[in-house]
Order: sequence, then structure tokens, then C-alpha cells
Amino acid sequence: MKNKFLSILLIFTIYFSPTNLHAQVLNIDREGSENESNKKWMYSTNLSLSSDKNKLNLLDISSNIEIENLLKNNYMFIGLLNYNLTMNGNEIIQNEGYAQIRFRDNDKRKISNETYLQYQWNGTLGMEYRKLLGSNIRIKIFEKKDLDLYTGTGVFYEMEQWNYSGVKDIDSSLFPNFIGRNIFRLNHYWKGAYKINDNIDISGVSYFQLPINSNFTNLRCFFDLNTNVKMTKNSSFVIHYDGTYDNYRVVPISKFYYSLYFGIQLKW
Repeated sequence: MKNKFLSILLIFTIYFSPTNLHAQVLNIDREGSENESNKKWMYSTNLSLSSDKNKLNLLDISSNIEIENLLKNNYMFIGLLNYNLTMNGNEIIQNEGYAQIRFRDNDKRKISNETYLQYQWNGTLGMEYRKLLGSNIRIKIFEKKDLDLYTGTGVFYEMEQWNYSGVKDIDSSLFPNFIGRNIFRLNHYWKGAYKINDNIDISGVSYFQLPINSNFTNLRCFFDLNTNVKMTKNSSFVIHYDGTYDNYRVVPISKFYYSLYFGIQLKW
């Protein structure tokens, strides 16, 4: 009974998660966390739910789910689902998330291919949707016992549709309801991870993306950093930070956004 109570408490641990454009919390990219046990399926999740009665009812729901399917040839499918919703009465303060399917090597090959498909939205900033389809050549720089470094380069096709709800001090009636853009982008990234000891590991990834058109010099940069502190065999305390800089947005919102949260991750 005690173990069941602790499990329920962990699942509903509340963590802070501000608005972001491009969260990519990939458990598979942690040092030593690849599917070394050769399990065909692995799962991990962060879930939180809070409800407070103030002047109005404040509701906050956050979830991050990852599913990994290891194939016999040491390639794998990774499914990711992230969703964040915050409401104050009938007012939606935050409504954003993404779903991604990725096919990649299980860190066994020097050079490999990875292909991904992603759908995301952010109602607060006005992103109706962003659809991505792309592929990278992934290169293992080195892989040591507690330290690794990878890089990758590729191209993806991006389809976006936005509205003006996230633009400050603007008369939206002067503009069309929706504005879209479809472009190819060059993508380059670096990924590193370091296992400090059996209980603490750090992983980071940085993306550099350039539009393949006359605005080629307009760079989108993204950085993601995760620190994991092991609590039990199947649970960890997580500190996550990510930041995005983009001066080639579809609508004139801020160039920089960041996200920071603390939470509990369950894995089985």
C-alpha cells in the first residue's frame, strides 16, 4: 500500500513549465540511458496536474511521454508526446505541445541516418501548427564509458501557420486571420552527455537551423540542457532548461523564448 501511495505521489508531483516554442526532452540522449538491456520496448513519463480555487479556478496540466521501440538491427523508433495546458476559469493562458516520431541508430554506428516527423502548436504565441519532416546524417565523434559527443547535419521541410494572438500592441484587424510559410531549412546539431556518477547525469543538445532561401543568414538557434538525479531504480528528479532564438519568425513576436522546469521522471 505504501509503494502504491508513493507512485501516485510521484506521478502528481507539480513542476513549473513556462511557455516555450521547441521543447525537446529526449531521455534517449542521456549518457548510459540508451537501451543497453536490449529491451524491445521502454517507456518514460512526466505527468502533473494541479487545480487551485482563487477568484477563478486555476487548472494546470503538463505531460511528457516517451516510448522507445528497439529493432533487431540496432535501429529504433522513438515516440514523443508533450502537452501543457493552463487555464484560469475559461481563459486559456497556455496551450502548447508537440508530437514526434523519430527513427535513429541506438548509438552503435559511427555514421548513421535519422529521420523524424513532428507536429507542434502553441496557442499562446499564435502558432496554429508547425509540421516538420526531415532527415540527418548522424556522426559519432566519440563514445566513452561516461561521456559521449555526437553531431548531425541534414535538411527538413517546415510548414507553419500562425495568427496574431501573440503579437503585442498591434491591431490584428488590419492583418489576415492567418499567415503561413512553407520552407526548407538546413539543420546542424551537437549533442553531448556526461554521467557524473551512478546517480547524476547531464545531457545537452544545440540546434542551428538556416532557411534555404534568400534569407539564408537568418539563424534559428536552440539549446536544451537536462540534469537527472536518480532517486530510485525507476524515478529521477529532473532539471530542464531550453532556449530558442529566432529572428526570422512568421509574425513579429519576441526573438527569444526560454523554458525552465523541475520535475519527476518515471521510467519502466
